[in-house]
Amino acid sequence: MLVQVADKFMKLISGRKPDNCKLIVSSHNYESTPSSEELANLVAQIQATGADIVKIATTATEIVDVAKMFQILVHCQVI
Repeated sequence: MLVQVADKFMKLISGRKPDNCKLIVSSHNYESTPSSEELANLVAQIQATGADIVKIATTATEIVDVAKMFQILVHCQVI
């Protein structure tokens, strides 16, 4: 669903996004924190939409969920 909405938006603006405008694509999971592999796939899907900024919000249900989020940050490019 996330990628479909972002893709539709990108088609709607069809490359007319101003250079000084950044596109944020976010995903919210209010039930849990997915596995590290699922988070990595989610980041890749969001990046593939053409997003300038990736935002992922999850619900930590146990202490190791924080580590999963930090593992993803290590692989993210910061400009």
